[in-house]
Amino acid sequence: MNMSRVTFLRQSPRRMGGVRFQTTGPKRQHPLSRPIPSNSRKEAQKWSTGTLISLTGFVGGALYMYGTYDGAKRAREEEAKKLKTFGGSEVNVTEEQWEDAMVELRDLLPPECLSEDKEILESKAGSSWSYHPVLETPGAVIYPRSTSDVLSIVQLANKYSIPLVPYSGGTSLEGHFNAPSSSPTSPSHEKAGHGKGHHESPFAQKQGEWKRGRSWTLSFSEYMDRILEVHEGDLDVVVQPGVGYEDLNEHLKAYKLLFPVDPGPGALIGGMISTGCSGTNAVRYGTMRENVLNLTVVTADGQIVKTRQRAKKSSAGPDLGRLFIGAEGTLGIITEATLKLAPLLPTSVGVCSFNTFEEAAATVTDLIQHGVGVQCLELLDDVMMQAVNKSGGTGRTWDERPSLFIKFAGTDQQIKNDVAQTSKIVSTHGGSKFIFARSEKEKEDIWAARKVALYSAIDFVPGCRIWTTDVCVPISKLPTLAKETKEDITASGLVGPIVGHAGDGNFHALLAFRNEEEFRKAEGVVDRMVKRAQRLEGTCTGEHGVGIGKRDYLEAELGSETINLMRKIKRLLDPKNIMNPGKLIPQDSE
Repeated sequence: MNMSRVTFLRQSPRRMGGVRFQTTGPKRQHPLSRPIPSNSRKEAQKWSTGTLISLTGFVGGALYMYGTYDGAKRAREEEAKKLKTFGGSEVNVTEEQWEDAMVELRDLLPPECLSEDKEILESKAGSSWSYHPVLETPGAVIYPRSTSDVLSIVQLANKYSIPLVPYSGGTSLEGHFNAPSSSPTSPSHEKAGHGKGHHESPFAQKQGEWKRGRSWTLSFSEYMDRILEVHEGDLDVVVQPGVGYEDLNEHLKAYKLLFPVDPGPGALIGGMISTGCSGTNAVRYGTMRENVLNLTVVTADGQIVKTRQRAKKSSAGPDLGRLFIGAEGTLGIITEATLKLAPLLPTSVGVCSFNTFEEAAATVTDLIQHGVGVQCLELLDDVMMQAVNKSGGTGRTWDERPSLFIKFAGTDQQIKNDVAQTSKIVSTHGGSKFIFARSEKEKEDIWAARKVALYSAIDFVPGCRIWTTDVCVPISKLPTLAKETKEDITASGLVGPIVGHAGDGNFHALLAFRNEEEFRKAEGVVDRMVKRAQRLEGTCTGEHGVGIGKRDYLEAELGSETINLMRKIKRLLDPKNIMNPGKLIPQDSE
């Protein structure tokens, strides 16, 4: 071995006894440290066919998934937009459709069941009780005679997309039976910055200027006004929608029975169900919702639906009758109803006065909380008492202070006990001596003041019109609502008597206006009153219904998801939007 070519290395302490060698000749490079030739680098960057196919498939799949997601998102947004605008009052019936539909309608019904007379059309177009202006009359008024007639009419309307408006007593207040083109919102006012919910002026048009529209109004009071069955032992009655509750109760006296829901003079059963109304007796007997057992309804697609049997209770699925009570004719047309009855009990009445409206409202809360058996508990403010006195319709002069009119029902001993307890509660709130009727004549005289309240308010301000509105709150919130609303009306400078079914927290204001300026003041008072009630966990309407007057307040009260559910139900049952379009369901102008 050539020792000049070898160098001895120091032994590693870790490898005792071993020798390491290192050559001093030319160094050899590690294979991995060699530079890659340029042609080899190019070859290393090439993609195989399989890789390209896989990558293309991945990118294509990703783009497809994104496109599908984006398309579904756009579809959902478009669907939501359509849902928001569904149920509007626009009438999209061509002249050809209308003429063809009228030809078939004239062939379908005898002449006495159809009217195109101008005066008749105008009489069914609106109500002098309502502040909502009539902008259009129906194109025809139809008088059905039976459920079978209604079915044929609905099938024909569905064929030609003709809007249908049910009409009973014509006493509703929120534009429930206005022709479909009528709207509470004036586009010109929205452009002026007044915003959604600004009401069309009742001075906009006068009778005689109304144009004839392309909708049909179904009037039930002419032929479908029969009491079909009285089941005395079961405490129920079967009626048609054109029966008046006052006529029904007159008929039931022979059976010593009572239908307890009493909204006001002239109201008929069909409209009472459709608006979910109540009245003075609600504190004891409940509203229309609690007093309907079964309904027969004709739906938009031409089906006759019966919601229940006559049993007083049932757990056989949901109570579909509740779907149509308060639906204001937007889901179907009611042709028959089975109603609950109550025994006709002896009654008596009394009245007392207070220094302030809040004291009277607080007394109401105490009476309910102490379980006093009242049938009616009505609160009239000082302005209303002045109006009653001015009318002179009761034969006596009343204390012009906030007053409670109370009706008791039961046996003589029950009434005596309730009167005694009421007197004690009234005195603790600073009320006057409780005046109790001791004869039938005194009972009629005292209650007459409550009965004439609406008419007295109308006559109180000569030449005025009345905006009658209602809200309802939990009973404990009634004193707050009463105080703040009373102050607001006074500050507005308007004359606005107040009357309430105070026993269930229901509160009415009757605002007098004579011109456009006063109408706009009334509009502001109503807007604040509704929002005040909702802030107090109440509702925009306790018994008048929504119609076109309260539509824009529903979403704030119920929430957008609830409103969307209402729209979905409407579209499911009435996809062509022919059932009283434009009522109840809030509209989105976009």
